[in-house]
Parts: sequence; structure tokens; C-alpha cells
Amino acid sequence: MNFIDTLKSVELVLSTEEVPLVVGESGIGKTALAKKLAKDNNWTLVTIDGNLLKEGEIGGLPTVESYESRDVNGNKTEKKTTIYAVHNKLREIDEEINAGRSVLLFIDEINRCEHTVQQELMNLILNREINGYKLPEDVKILAAMNPSSKYGSDFDYQVVDMDAAQENRFVWLNMEPDYNGWIKWAINAGIETKVIEFISTFPEYLHKINDEDVRATPRSYERVSKTYKMYKEQQDTIPRSVFLNVIKGNVGKVIAEEFVSFVESNYSPLISFGDVFSGENLDENVIETIKNESHTRLYISAMNILKTLENKMSEDKDSIFLINRFVEFLGIYPIDLMVGIMKDMKISYNEVYKKAIENENFVDVYFQAYSSIRS
Repeated sequence: MNFIDTLKSVELVLSTEEVPLVVGESGIGKTALAKKLAKDNNWTLVTIDGNLLKEGEIGGLPTVESYESRDVNGNKTEKKTTIYAVHNKLREIDEEINAGRSVLLFIDEINRCEHTVQQELMNLILNREINGYKLPEDVKILAAMNPSSKYGSDFDYQVVDMDAAQENRFVWLNMEPDYNGWIKWAINAGIETKVIEFISTFPEYLHKINDEDVRATPRSYERVSKTYKMYKEQQDTIPRSVFLNVIKGNVGKVIAEEFVSFVESNYSPLISFGDVFSGENLDENVIETIKNESHTRLYISAMNILKTLENKMSEDKDSIFLINRFVEFLGIYPIDLMVGIMKDMKISYNEVYKKAIENENFVDVYFQAYSSIRS
């Protein structure tokens, strides 16, 4: 499944009070999925990395306390009992719950830790308790792991496989790289536009195995985006060779050279908010660009414009003009792409959508496009 489908599947599994297990290669976006899930539901995200834990750590160190009891004759007697300190992550959960917030507990890398640690995590995941500590009811659990050669993976991760009984306690969700889903996520996550354009032009580079070189993953391009942003701001002081070397360290030599060449080339810029909303009428150059542009670049342009529109809708200034112009702009798009963007508006751009459905042209365009697709 791609990112979006996996996210929706996780939400469905959590609604049944079961534990979803997302299986995907390193850097594919499992952590990004957990962050988005928590943000969308207004949950506090607490992350436990299984590969960083040592035996006994999550269960807490044992201490001894005294307590009073009575013997068979009814006489008071002092006895000793073992109690366990609470791990700081579990304390963090308690603090959030006590503050009235819900928590998403994301347990990552559950098959890349020692076997004893895995057993402790399984107790927490499946039984919701460990050494006397019980997870509050208002805590959702999401687990994630890398694929194992046991299940036919081509990658040689050093993993500790679960037994059949443990495996059967999870709902397994296999996550795969998908550049369309990544582009949707990247736009909302603030990834540099040039990086998004690069992947839209070379989608095969999103998750690329480079023999004897650094492997490119979706996570790699988050770092590439940060590096490119700094390079743009400090281009006078950062040599091109330094920039190239850092990109190589993220995605490998071949892709790095392609990316730097892409950045330096004279690719036409995306259609911007200013291009669409300046002037009394939609510019003929914009109309011509739409007709000759790729679906992916058109999608990125629309999403960038919608982000700006969403902010302006809250000001309620010139909203009628803005919606009319956007509907006119969108009406020139290919029909299937236009319908997809309209659906995205309903899901992700509430303020724009509220104004748009009051616009007769928007409603007419939608039903005409929908009827055209169905016929």
C-alpha cells in the first residue's frame, strides 16, 4: 500500500481497538505516517525506538519496598516487595493523559532489538502492561518494523523475528514507496518545491537501490530539502562542490549529480499564486502553460495555490474574487486531475471548500467533470 492507503488503514484498525503493524523498508515514511496520524487526530505522539533499548530498560529498574502484613496468628509483620521504576517514556504518557490529552504510542523497530527487549515490548503492546505499569485506556498503539528475509524481502536487515503466536496478534499493513502519495505528503510537509519537482520528473529515484552506494529513500529527500534550502540562502558562501558532496551523502553519487544539474538547469517555474490571481482576467500565458504542463506539475501548482488560498479565506477578504478565479483556473485542467483536486479540497482545505461549494460555477464544473468521467 502507498502512504495514504496505509494511513487510512491504520486509522481503521485503531478504531477497532486492535494494534496495526506497519511493515516497510527503512526511510519509507513510517515515522512520518505516525506524525501525520497524531497531528490529524490531535493526539500527542510518544515514540519508543526498540533498537535503542537495553534489556530491562522499558520495564524499569527494580527497587525494594517494605510493607506491613499479618502472619497466621494475626501478628503484624514486615515484608519486602519488588517494585519497578517507570520508564521516562511511560511517565511522559501519564503526564499527557493527566493533562487531558490523548496519546498515540508509536513503537518503532520492534524487530531490530534484542530478543528480551522484544518480549518486554510485546507485553506492553499486546497486554498493555509491564511490571505493574498499565497503559491508560486513552492510549492508541501503533507498531512498525523493517521487513525480514523470512517474508521474502530482498534486504538483509538484522532483525529478530517474532514467533507465529505474536505475529497473529497484529494487523499487518505492508507499506510501499509511492511517489504520488509522497508528493501529496511533501507539499503539506513543506518540502522544498524544487525537490518535489525533481521527484515528479524522476519518480524512480524516490526509492532507489544504488549498488555499493548510499540508498535513496523518501527520508533521504527530507534531508536533501533541508540542505537545498540552506544552500539557496547561503549560495555565496557554500561552494557547489560542498553542496554536491552533501547531496551524495544522502542519495548517492548518480542521483546527487542529477539533482544538482536539475537545480541549476532552466526548468520553467511552476504556476504560482501570483500568476493566477494577478490582473483582471486569467493571463493567456497561464492558460497556455496549463495546456502543455504535466499532470504532476499541475497538481503541485494547485496544491501550493490552495495552501495560500486557505490562509486568505480566513481573512474573508476578496474571497468571492479568489474563488471565482480559482474555479476558472481549475476549469482548464484535465478533467480527471481537476476532480482529484476538488476531492483533495474537501479533505485538506476546509475554508476554501466551504466558500467553493457556495459558488455555482464550482458546483457546475464539478458535476460536468464527474458526469464526463462516468460516461
